[in-house]
Amino acid sequence: MAPGDNPLNSFSGESFDDLILETMENVLKQILGEATAKIIITYANKTYSSKGEENPIKAQIYANALREILGSSSVTLENLILKSLHSKLNLKFEEKAGYDFLDYINELREGKFEKRISEINSTEK
Repeated sequence: MAPGDNPLNSFSGESFDDLILETMENVLKQILGEATAKIIITYANKTYSSKGEENPIKAQIYANALREILGSSSVTLENLILKSLHSKLNLKFEEKAGYDFLDYINELREGKFEKRISEINSTEK
């Protein structure tokens, strides 16, 4: 990676959880279209959340809504979201037996994301 090539430059949020939500929304819009994505997001927010919930919970809320609406087909969208998220972080997505969407998200949140940001910051110096 060349100095100054920060994969997060196109990211408009302030935290990893914002990055997750932005990625989820972008993938939903790309695959299902703007209108359908908006319906799913609105449904998730109305059905599963209460005001003031933190973004980590929202990632789980969106995942639950996708599973409820799309059933087993939600796994395909979840994998696309994970691949896009890993790509934004310049990480390789590797499927792991027994992992579900939130396991991957938690793994990124707990380790790879912080490590990747440290690597990016050290190459920019």
